[in-house]
Amino acid sequence: SIANGRCGWLMHEAGHGSLTAVPYIDKIIQSILFGLGNGMSGGYWNNQHNKHHATPQKLNHDVDLNTLPLLAFNKRIAQKGNPRWLQFQSFLFVPVITTIVTLVWALYLHPRYMVRTRNILELFCYFIRLAFVWFYLSPLLFLLNALFGGAYIFLNFALSHTHKPVNDEQYFPNWVEYSANYTTNIEPSMWCDWWMGYLNYQIEHHLFPSMPQFRQREVSGRVRKLFEKHGLKYDVASYWGALCMTFKNLYTVGQNH
Repeated sequence: SIANGRCGWLMHEAGHGSLTAVPYIDKIIQSILFGLGNGMSGGYWNNQHNKHHATPQKLNHDVDLNTLPLLAFNKRIAQKGNPRWLQFQSFLFVPVITTIVTLVWALYLHPRYMVRTRNILELFCYFIRLAFVWFYLSPLLFLLNALFGGAYIFLNFALSHTHKPVNDEQYFPNWVEYSANYTTNIEPSMWCDWWMGYLNYQIEHHLFPSMPQFRQREVSGRVRKLFEKHGLKYDVASYWGALCMTFKNLYTVGQNH
């Protein structure tokens, strides 16, 4: 499960073209890593993730807000959900919802995208992994891998955005305001940098998405000073504080919707 998560972090960086600085090579690396390591499609990830980077937390634009019917991170989204289900979302998020999402991605959405786009490399890697799972893993181990691997990836991705406000389609913040107002950094440490694959520097990552992620720590001090100079909040939380905010937000949205 940890190996799955590490493949996820690496393929994410390759998708941004910041591993080798050669986009074509990075896309090949991403397809192999995500296909063999997670049984998923790098092309599908890029298609969705680029929309998130273009307009984070913007209604009807950021696909990361399209979380229904399983959960809602914001009360405006929750209005369209099932209140009986959403009232339990904070308790079901990990590991129930994260496991469901992992399985739907791996068994339906991602392979469907590979077939539609006729991506031979991704289909090859997907079926190699499928053969490995079929011949060497039991169904129970496959489910346990989805349970723990999905929790590791989706929980860490949730920490930096999901408790932040959403903005309307008629509101057009600039690139820096998107990073400042709709993103939270997680306090750096050797442990956290490794555990989150440097994605704890989300402000810097959204400002400079093609920057090698291990370099984000080096520029974070300069970004903080830039924000202070222009009256922007440089939002930082501890890892455990961000966890609390994430689950508190899920609970509040679910109960008050």
